[in-house]
Amino acid sequence: MTCFEKPFTFSSAGYELSAFIHIPFTGFSSMVLMLHGFTGNKVEANRLFVDIARALCKAEVAVFRFDYRCHGDSPLDFEEFRFEYALEDAENALKYVLNNFNPKKVFLIGLSMGGHIAVRLATSYGEKLSGAVLLAPGLRFREPGRDIRKMMQRVDNYYIFGSFRIRVDALEDMGKYNAIELADKISIPTLIIHAKDDQVVPYTQSTEFFEKLKIQDKKLILLDEGGHVFSTYTSKTRVITEIVNWIKERSK
Repeated sequence: MTCFEKPFTFSSAGYELSAFIHIPFTGFSSMVLMLHGFTGNKVEANRLFVDIARALCKAEVAVFRFDYRCHGDSPLDFEEFRFEYALEDAENALKYVLNNFNPKKVFLIGLSMGGHIAVRLATSYGEKLSGAVLLAPGLRFREPGRDIRKMMQRVDNYYIFGSFRIRVDALEDMGKYNAIELADKISIPTLIIHAKDDQVVPYTQSTEFFEKLKIQDKKLILLDEGGHVFSTYTSKTRVITEIVNWIKERSK
């Protein structure tokens, strides 16, 4: 073992949210805040966030993972979820990291919806952040010509998809958010990784956002395969390697 790992909780909007930290035994100067996706959790599909966190910790970078309200081990049923809850919880998690660990540098890693949230945090807290990694970011929740509501069953005041359901008004409200329009407000180094065969969020959202970024330190990696959550060994390994190298370089 090269890292201290511990589950715990922290407060956000009066709720105790489930979290997990990875702290290098050798000490650290940089810390990463991980932001999971819609219906996801702090472990993420195929243990993606766990494996990224442990790889970063071995590279002497601390990591903070947590579950938004209505997700993972945190309070409230999923059907009560509103996008504003995730935004508020992410902001409170960032404040917790800054106030309790006092790292010299803080980086964000956001997957899917978490990528969208990372962009919004970057526009508000850019002076306190050293970089952001966006993994298959869902930057625009309502894609032109593609209405996900048509893929869901509506029953009374809910949309049902898979084993989940969400209130109609919550999903409608979520569709109003578009982070692509915030690209010109990003001032921190940004790494984007997206698979071309992503069937959930089109990779063209990443290319469009990347082109609109005005910063010099930006990088876009498009993988041929991996799906939305990099669910092949090759894609997952590549993602982890790229993230560790990118953050290590900017932690110096």
